Amino acid sequence: MSPAPEGPATLAEDEVRSLARLANLDLPDAEIRRLTGDLGRILAYVRQLEELDVTGIEPTAHVELGFGAEGAAGRPGAPSVEPTRVELRADEPHESLPHEIALREAPRTSMDGFAVPGFVEED
Repeated sequence: MSPAPEGPATLAEDEVRSLARLANLDLPDAEIRRLTGDLGRILAYVRQLEELDVTGIEPTAHVELGFGAEGAAGRPGAPSVEPTRVELRADEPHESLPHEIALREAPRTSMDGFAVPGFVEED
């Protein structure tokens, strides 16, 4: 792996404070400064990835796992030579949970739905 790109952080401390507030995190100033640098380096990596030419490469919906029942060389759990595709259930419509049952276990309800705490400030 190449070293983290150098350069100015792509996030300002104020933006990290806003993200922390949205996540309902109370972070000390030192942690905000550390996260500003860390997130800035992560965004710089993403900027590098955006420069890659991915023409002709099909997007993937999920990763295929490389663990077969026998594994490589007969060792259970070791990566197999041929990747094993994860089997997913069929995406077929079915009856949904009755409204009353869905709300029955909710900690709070409001207006005939789930009540959640507000987290976005509106001007």
